[in-house]
Amino acid sequence: MTPNLIETVRVTNGNPPLWNLHLARLRDSCMKLGLGFPTLVPPHGGKDRILRYEIRPDGVGLSEREVGPMEPLRLVTAQTVHEPYPCKTTDRACFAEARNEAVAANAHDAVLLTAQGWVAEATIWTLCWWEMSMLATPALSLGILPGVGRSRILAKRGHIVERKVTRRALSGVPVFLVNAARGIVEIESWDGERVPRHPGTARLAEQFWT
Repeated sequence: MTPNLIETVRVTNGNPPLWNLHLARLRDSCMKLGLGFPTLVPPHGGKDRILRYEIRPDGVGLSEREVGPMEPLRLVTAQTVHEPYPCKTTDRACFAEARNEAVAANAHDAVLLTAQGWVAEATIWTLCWWEMSMLATPALSLGILPGVGRSRILAKRGHIVERKVTRRALSGVPVFLVNAARGIVEIESWDGERVPRHPGTARLAEQFWT
């Protein structure tokens, strides 16, 4: 059975600033999965919030929730192995398992590695890191989700280097998180190790929603 597609859209100041990026990813996912592209009307007005669209065979489901916390997050590395997730769907078993690991470790989220040991993605976040002034992120060829937040940063900077790296290679490196619901968020610690800050992260965060 084909899983349902999901798009999680942030509304801020009465508008969804990443709407076109969501539609572009949704169109691509529908083509990959052989689904019809739904007609969606962009939300307008109201409080800052997060809308979850679920594209099902019988139509489109819509739910709403508040925006989550923006303070730096604590991460752990999951024992659960990352499974390819090229489309944002309801088939999220490995992420649910990793999330349970994070909760058990008193962390906010968990980073999954591939079977080969490459850093992939967190359960609801794309990872990015700084190599001096250059911005890098895990390679899409690892089977990670092409995050809308990642696309937003790419549109702002024009270029992001894709890497295959181990967890050890990112020790002591300025790493941050991004998704389309909460934007750019710093990391407080990863596996109990403090994560250094980079001034470029704050600048990107300021530009993200504008």
